[in-house]
Amino acid sequence: QNEWRFANDWELTAGVRYDTFTQFGDSINPRLALVWSTAHNLTSKFLYGRAFRAPSFSELFAQNNLALVGNPDLEPETIDTYEVAFDYRPNQNVDLKLNLFLYQIKDLVEAQFGVLAANNLEQSGRGFEFEAEWRATKNFKLIGNYAWQNAEDDDTNTDVPNAPQQQLYLRSVWEVDNNITASAVLNWVADRERSVGDLRSDIDDYTVVDLVVQYRNLIDGLDISLIGKNVFDEDVREPSTGQFPSMPEIPGDYPLEGSSATIEFKYNFDS
Repeated sequence: QNEWRFANDWELTAGVRYDTFTQFGDSINPRLALVWSTAHNLTSKFLYGRAFRAPSFSELFAQNNLALVGNPDLEPETIDTYEVAFDYRPNQNVDLKLNLFLYQIKDLVEAQFGVLAANNLEQSGRGFEFEAEWRATKNFKLIGNYAWQNAEDDDTNTDVPNAPQQQLYLRSVWEVDNNITASAVLNWVADRERSVGDLRSDIDDYTVVDLVVQYRNLIDGLDISLIGKNVFDEDVREPSTGQFPSMPEIPGDYPLEGSSATIEFKYNFDS
């Protein structure tokens, strides 16, 4: 890796990673980052990177499992990612960040029941992420980010299943005094598609709210926190899939934690 500042406001970082595997040979993965100090309060970045996933032992050599028949001739999966990022700070109390991205995945391993595993699939995606932090007062701040992405199977031109297309995260932090902090977190997940052939209804969107109140130094070195998870008891589920989309292993998907309350104690022995 090397860094090159070729102008007052421009810097280029370039690197390359080389791996060699006895199973499939070599893998060369470059990375580039071009940073432009556009203004005193704005930084722009242009990024490119390649990464790979080596085939697992089962994907290469499994022979006695009809659900996965290994193929020793598999190549690694690769992903090329392109990003444009902006970091803008209009004043000392506001931070704004925007990231636009594209990616292309090649040689995805396809494992079908009773069929030799093969590098048959390709996937591409695009999207953006927006992040903001606002220090409204000395004792109160808001943090949030919103992400949108669209990923498609290049062979079928259908959406990649189970991955959310939208996600929103909001967090408020209130320093009540030197010892007490209260925070609330909201997490919204939406637009998850089923696999082609999965006849179940769409996966429900969900909104989960968590609350935390912390009292530091209740006595010397002892902190106590009251933590409320999923305080409105939202029915939250993550998608399940099986070997065949029409016959999922978990018909009702994977239920996540419901409403709960926890008291947590932490003691610092160095205090």
